[in-house]
Amino acid sequence: MRQIDVIADPVRLRVLRHLAESGRATARELADAAEVHVNTVRPHLQALESAGVIRTDRAASEGPGRPAVDYLLSDAAVVGDTDFRRLAELLTTTLARLEPSDEELRRTGADWGRYLLGRPGAGDVRSRLPAVLGELGFAATVTDDGVELSGCPCPLVSPERPDIVCRLASGAIEGVLAAAGSRLRPGEERHDTAARRCSVQLIQVDPRRA
Repeated sequence: MRQIDVIADPVRLRVLRHLAESGRATARELADAAEVHVNTVRPHLQALESAGVIRTDRAASEGPGRPAVDYLLSDAAVVGDTDFRRLAELLTTTLARLEPSDEELRRTGADWGRYLLGRPGAGDVRSRLPAVLGELGFAATVTDDGVELSGCPCPLVSPERPDIVCRLASGAIEGVLAAAGSRLRPGEERHDTAARRCSVQLIQVDPRRA
């Protein structure tokens, strides 16, 4: 499992952000930072440690009894520079402050979809669409009924406004379909940002409007 899939949870993201800022912390301190009970945070810490994202270290002893355990980011942790996630967070935060309408987000996504597709009409849209969405960080499967998205990066790059990324992705789907000359267009959408899963229905449109 990719590290980005392991950390794709609000509690784990808060834990990692706290460790990135503080350097090291106990389970109780991380629970406080994540705003959950310490018993709730422990399974998350175990998952992060198993994935190699964090590691443990014995804290300095301050008296009798077993020394406490501190948690630290591992050297291999993907929490910053290499995947540009922080930059994506910055950009989506800036975008949110501009309060764009759903239509503006859709148009922007559509422009990117057309750009990423490349030469208009090139290739089968059912194979090109997952490839384009993959470049944007989505795992996409095209079915007879629509597009199924999993591992969506929406809550990772825009924790406060994941809907912004969802709207951009929907627009990208529309842009790819239009540039490919398809008569299909996005219809009803369902977004589950907590589970990082979305679905977009594909509907036939009048070719004169496509």
